[in-house]
Amino acid sequence: MFLSFLIFVLSGALWGGLRLYKNYLNDSIVQLGKSIEKQKASFEIPTVNEVTAFSEKISVARKILAGHKSFSNVLDFLQDFTMKDVRFNDLNYSFAETGEPSLLLAGTTKSYAGLTAQIQSLEKYNQVRQVSVSGLSSDNKGAVKFNLKIILDPAIAAYAVQ
Repeated sequence: MFLSFLIFVLSGALWGGLRLYKNYLNDSIVQLGKSIEKQKASFEIPTVNEVTAFSEKISVARKILAGHKSFSNVLDFLQDFTMKDVRFNDLNYSFAETGEPSLLLAGTTKSYAGLTAQIQSLEKYNQVRQVSVSGLSSDNKGAVKFNLKIILDPAIAAYAVQ
């Protein structure tokens, strides 16, 4: 009987404590609501509208820049990964229907070993998806002429604000 009475008293105390806590939370919500309303009233509506319009313009500009293609990144790639014995005479840059940039390059090098080293250097780069060689020939001086088709990851042509 004593144990039942003790559980009843504890339950009542717990219920009372939770009721007081609920009232405290409701009062806090009301006070915070009033504070928010005061803050809203302190804003100047024309300034808020101007900032909102400017924010929308920035969003549009970011979307435009995200879709912009940058050829300079591709030229930087060629500069960094072209072997010193390789010379490119012709360059054709285009985008496939899938959005992947591709390069068609005509070039010469001193030897087939130099061409092999160039291809291996390109294939090691993580943004090169595919390298194919065609039009192999050698001239009367022993130089190797070739055509390269390089398909790149679209990220390399993405414009990035620095």
